[in-house]
Amino acid sequence: ARHPAVEELVWRVWESQHRQHIRDPEFLVTAAPGTIQVLGRASGKENWALNGEYKLIGLHQGKVAYQKAGKFKHAIRYWRVGDRWLIDLEGLRDVDICNAYADAQSTSYPGEIRLSWHIWDSTRQRHVLDSSLCTLVTPSCIEVVGRESPKENMAMNGSYHLVGLHAGQPAYMKDDGSGHAIRYWPREERWLIDLDGLRDTEICNAYAEAGSTGAHMHPGHLNLVWHVWETSRGRHLTDPAVRSFVAPHSVRISGRDPYKENSTINGDYELVKIVEGKPSYKKVENDHVIRFWPAEERWIIDLEAGFHGCDVANSFADAKGAEHPGNSELLWYVWETSRGRHVPDEDVVAEAIWLPQVDWSKVPGLD
Repeated sequence: ARHPAVEELVWRVWESQHRQHIRDPEFLVTAAPGTIQVLGRASGKENWALNGEYKLIGLHQGKVAYQKAGKFKHAIRYWRVGDRWLIDLEGLRDVDICNAYADAQSTSYPGEIRLSWHIWDSTRQRHVLDSSLCTLVTPSCIEVVGRESPKENMAMNGSYHLVGLHAGQPAYMKDDGSGHAIRYWPREERWLIDLDGLRDTEICNAYAEAGSTGAHMHPGHLNLVWHVWETSRGRHLTDPAVRSFVAPHSVRISGRDPYKENSTINGDYELVKIVEGKPSYKKVENDHVIRFWPAEERWIIDLEAGFHGCDVANSFADAKGAEHPGNSELLWYVWETSRGRHVPDEDVVAEAIWLPQVDWSKVPGLD
């Protein structure tokens, strides 16, 4: 094998009880994406419930399998006999019965746009091709921040949700009925923010060069440079403060004993901007913030100086590679005056709060 993410590899894991490495066929090292989006089945049509986000859960019949989080059993699994990917609302089973299928075409995971999906149609008693349905690897929501008041086009800030494909690439739209969208413009290989919605024109409120890196796959990359239209100048001007990225919409801190010092670190912090190249969060009702401190690679909760403080913190956690502070594995150290230092508090937990998937049939003004 040329790299460790070859799924045919069988791993042996050390077990102290046996004092040797024991073969574990369930252990998986893979390069497959952690999340796959299924979209395009029209709302109200039979089997439209298969739309949604599926997360990697392991192997099934020798290939990666995906399942929706929560109460649903909905799964995408491989059927070796027919060499097909199946979407099965009944979950992971060893049968060829399914709600949708696509011929695998030598794909190693089911998130390829080129797959053609056939959906079960009860009236015709067979699976029928649905060219609108697709599976792809892209975020379900992208955040845009940084366009400041009173500048023109400040309305471009906000949360954009995956709505479908446009010009062969993922398209995103706000769920407030405004029609504000992020779409791809293939002629110039650009991502466009268009407050007039999804349309086939180069006219836009802001654009970023997609480039040849991962940014050409979706517009949620921090390295994108956005150029925003300014009427007074008659052209788009670079605004380095505008950023598009993927991050939790809010972070919830809980677990600090209310009778202990700095218990007010508890609460919900909402995404507001990028600080030191990382998402930062602030409570709506006051200036309590969570921000990144790169000198020591720490996430800092600052109840006093907000975004203007340095390394002084009421609480901190060593980032250890965490791209946002809503990681439940972080260990938070909280300042205690009586001890004259930050003391680890294992009861303090940070939870990422992601925006839910949008039911586009309920969004006003959207066909």
